[in-house]
Order: sequence, then C-alpha cells, then structure tokens
Amino acid sequence: MRWDRQIGLDMNFGPPRMEVREPRRSSGGSERIRAHFARRRMMLRGTHWLVAYPGRWRLDLADGLSVRDSSSVRRLDMAVARLEGEKLEGFAIDPRTGRTTIFFDLGARLLIRRTVGALADGAEELWSLQDRTSFVAVDSDGCYSTGSVRASDRPTVPIGGTEWVLLATGTRRRTAILGTLR
Repeated sequence: MRWDRQIGLDMNFGPPRMEVREPRRSSGGSERIRAHFARRRMMLRGTHWLVAYPGRWRLDLADGLSVRDSSSVRRLDMAVARLEGEKLEGFAIDPRTGRTTIFFDLGARLLIRRTVGALADGAEELWSLQDRTSFVAVDSDGCYSTGSVRASDRPTVPIGGTEWVLLATGTRRRTAILGTLR
C-alpha cells in the first residue's frame, strides 16, 4: 500500500505474488534515480488494486489514529504501515452519493466521499478497484462503471435504490457492517 498527494491512496489486495524488477541502466534523471534503477527490486503484490483519489478519503485505524491526504507525511506513513497486512472484509456504498466505507478485519475503516461542491463541477470518480483485466469505479453522483481495463469508453450506470449497498466476506461480517450504519 502507498499514498501520494497527487495519485491518492493505492492498495493491493488478493492472493499475493512476487514481482522482481531486474536492474537496468537509466540515462535520465538524477543520480538518485539512476541508482534506484541500478538495484534489483522485489515487491509483493496482490491481484487487485484499489485507488481512492486525493481529497476524498479518510483512514481511521482501530487504535484511534485517523489520517487523510492532508495529514503530515509522518502520520500518513505511520497509518499506512499499520494498515499493512489487514484484510479487506466489506464495502458499504451509499447509492445516492457514492460515499463508501471500506471495512478491514482488524478494525480499520477507509471512508471515501465526494469533496465539498463536487457536483457543481460534475461527477467525480471517488474510487476504483481493478485487476489485470477488469475494473469497477464509483462516482460522486451515485453511479458506477465497470468493464475491461482496456476499454476507452466507460458508460456509467446509477447504483439505484435508497438503501446502502453492502458487499461483505460473510453473513456475520455483513450483519456487523449493517449495525455500524444504523
């Protein structure tokens, strides 16, 4: 998992696989960049990526630490390190606004919502989840899009309804999430 002020919050989920990037020569950039590419890099990655865009998320950990993309670098690094290794257990999506709460097994919650005045500028993508071939994305107007990651045209469809849309790893977790929404 990593965060970036321009990209947002980027997380990997699913069965892990090892990626190895072999050293290679780089002619551009600074000495630091060239040194980075000169080293072998091993990364453990999941099969799915979740991206929450800047200005739209808050991460609340079970130990009380709460951060958002405007928090200090130190606090963000600390929160991301503490969330590392938790399992994603459920999503609760408000069909009117796309506001989404993502629940983790050790008590962390990621809240993703639209920014103030967002609809005046039109709908904005709040978050997306993808694997190597397909994606789903939720917008601030309560619509979603899904399909191939290679498709350039991504039509949106209203989520519909007035009740929270719940996706959970099991019935017990679904009941627990429902209890937090009331």
